[in-house]
Amino acid sequence: MNLRPRVIELAQDYRKAHAPLTPERLAGGIGTSLSYGKLPEGKFGALVPEKRHILIDQDSTPKRQRFTLAHEVMHFLIQQDDDLLSDLHEAYEGKELENQLEALCNLGAAEMLLPSEIVDTALVKKGQSPRLVPVLAEAQQVSEEVVIIALAERGPTPSIVLMAGSKPLRVYFSAKHPHIFDRVSRGTGFRRDDPLVVAFETGLPQKTRTTLPNHTVLYGLEAYPQGGRVYAVYKELKN
Repeated sequence: MNLRPRVIELAQDYRKAHAPLTPERLAGGIGTSLSYGKLPEGKFGALVPEKRHILIDQDSTPKRQRFTLAHEVMHFLIQQDDDLLSDLHEAYEGKELENQLEALCNLGAAEMLLPSEIVDTALVKKGQSPRLVPVLAEAQQVSEEVVIIALAERGPTPSIVLMAGSKPLRVYFSAKHPHIFDRVSRGTGFRRDDPLVVAFETGLPQKTRTTLPNHTVLYGLEAYPQGGRVYAVYKELKN
């Protein structure tokens, strides 16, 4: 059961109805108030339906705050769509239900903030390159997370797209095409000789075949370092 087109349509309709999507209009479109405050480590936002309120982490960057807000709005929209919610519960349960719901909310948030036609045009011009992550984020004034989700969803080759940083290197954020089984969690580290570590430490782009951390399947990797981060696209290899 493919719920993704329905979630994208929800996001597109919301964007058209409430543009320009300022934070106030994003929250106000579903009738919720908005505030910023301190949240636990690793928590970026929370929807409190009974209070019609959204709380956003005050320490996140403005672009990240906007993405989190759009994510919480998508939670509300999915919860209000009885057919979509019923199909989601019919298809998944337990931890997988939670993972799928989060992925769908991320997908909808990305579509709200970065329309798919803009992504498709960039992919035609530049290809499915990790360089597009910082380029599109800056050009469209969205968070890198938004671009990562969009590239993973709309790239011509099923892929995992991620952003990593810090010392030792660890994953900050990742997204995957729905046809990809493997996944990489936030905080995942890399072995010392991993191509992403090489790119991070040398400042040189990498293009090779390699596995994801803690996985065995080979992918075609492109890694691009910039600004203390490494952006990577792991493309599915054709048999």
